[in-house]
Amino acid sequence: MTPQSDWLPQSTNAPTLLTMQSLFARWLPAATLATWSAVLLYFHFTKAMNSMLAPEFRIYALIAAVVLGVMALSFVVFKGDATCCSSGECGHGLSRLATGKLITFFILLVPIVVAARYTPLEGFSFSKTLVKNRGTDTTWQSSFTRPAAKPAAAKSAAATSLEQIPNAVPPAPDGTSAVRKPADLTLPTKDGSQPPAAPATGSKVADYLTRTADGMIVAEVLDLLYAAQDNLLRKDFEAQRVQLIGQFMPDSSNNADGKRFKAVRMFMTCCAADARPVATLVEAEKLPAFPEMTWVKITGTASFPIEKGRRISVLKAEKVEKAEPPKDAMIY
Repeated sequence: MTPQSDWLPQSTNAPTLLTMQSLFARWLPAATLATWSAVLLYFHFTKAMNSMLAPEFRIYALIAAVVLGVMALSFVVFKGDATCCSSGECGHGLSRLATGKLITFFILLVPIVVAARYTPLEGFSFSKTLVKNRGTDTTWQSSFTRPAAKPAAAKSAAATSLEQIPNAVPPAPDGTSAVRKPADLTLPTKDGSQPPAAPATGSKVADYLTRTADGMIVAEVLDLLYAAQDNLLRKDFEAQRVQLIGQFMPDSSNNADGKRFKAVRMFMTCCAADARPVATLVEAEKLPAFPEMTWVKITGTASFPIEKGRRISVLKAEKVEKAEPPKDAMIY
């Protein structure tokens, strides 16, 4: 008996089906992976990634871009099996799914291509609407954890506490009681009296602070929020001249005299999705006539009054001027 494939009419769409199968099985996946890889690399080398991820996560985005690029290259170099039977008993589900695969392709590509096209490379900042919707923290919140980037402050605090105790001995690192070495003991003089005390080193405690050429402390908004709740850190900032950069936003909750505004920064833990606005209050003789969310540089004196039963940070401004956005618009 003649095989069924011999007397059934041959499919005239075989070349077209082979071409479409090759397209969907090889080139569309390669194009999708290559586009994602290219966009991630573009964001990395143009520094746009700085506004999207915290520093410790950026290396993983770069690794992902490289891996996606390698995967795209593998689709191109290693040709897959794109053969398709053309006999009458073979079904061609591909023709029914072609539209769906194309839609999937565009869903994966269009958003990231649009994001790459319209994401500004410099001066990126959140809109005032987003800042208002998320709310602005002007006091220490329990959701914040003091970042590990402040070891100098902790060291300063420990040094200060030890200096306040005569002949204090730091605790041993393993938790056992520390024993003062004989070399640490102060021997009496020939007449039996104690030698004079060593010069105080308290003036060196705050050396970890960054200062300008004329001695002003260069601070971030978070520094003042931490200082408002940390007694030892507050001593380093209280009544000191401070310079900081933030985005101008009028204040409506702590502004009885109409002389205060907020210096806002976006605080990021992981990525832009969890970024939230934090701010210190700034008090000036006259509110500056800047549009909302304008970057400003403020020079003034740090103060930490207690208002409505809580301690807050208020920077009494001497000068408020328009400024260029900082290199990192986010603080971490």
